[in-house]
Amino acid sequence: MPSTSLSTEPELDKPGAGLPLVELAVAKYIMFPMLRNLTSKEKAIDVFAEETERIIALIAELKPDLLTERRLIPRLKGLEDSSRYWSVAMTIEHLVIVGGGIAQVIVDLSKNGGSKRPPRGTADVKPNPDVDAQKIINKFKQMSDAFIAEMKPLNVGAFPSATFLHPWFGQLNAHSWLTLAGMHQRIHRKQIEKIISLL
Repeated sequence: MPSTSLSTEPELDKPGAGLPLVELAVAKYIMFPMLRNLTSKEKAIDVFAEETERIIALIAELKPDLLTERRLIPRLKGLEDSSRYWSVAMTIEHLVIVGGGIAQVIVDLSKNGGSKRPPRGTADVKPNPDVDAQKIINKFKQMSDAFIAEMKPLNVGAFPSATFLHPWFGQLNAHSWLTLAGMHQRIHRKQIEKIISLL
């Protein structure tokens, strides 16, 4: 298959530009509320765990030198334009950053009824193009194991009115953040599949 790697950076939207307005509106007001209402705590944890396992299986088949090869993929639903030119390792680092952050927010909301952490935008969680592939894979496994272990004993419904700001979906409570975590893993698992198809 011909290489689609690029010698220069492609012209993409700036990090934090968000999703197209219609796509964002459908996701924010229809799709995500429906998913959240249909997803129990246990199901949300299962989805996160299943997507993690699928990601680990995907990257296990790759030769180490391909983990850092960047590829320009078509934009997927739920993916910012600025995130289309990543490597597998970059995608994994993004999952580590976001997964760890979501876990902290869920714990804060479930145990303390609030979080004093400053909100973060999507531009704040972009990965480093020079990330060490093997180290970040190990961190991903550790983050995912810790996420699942932390979520299982939590009462995510303890403070249903306690929220923390998501840059696209607005104020979300602990259960909503937990539902979002698995959805986020799924989007980037699809991204990894696309990158691998172009290697």
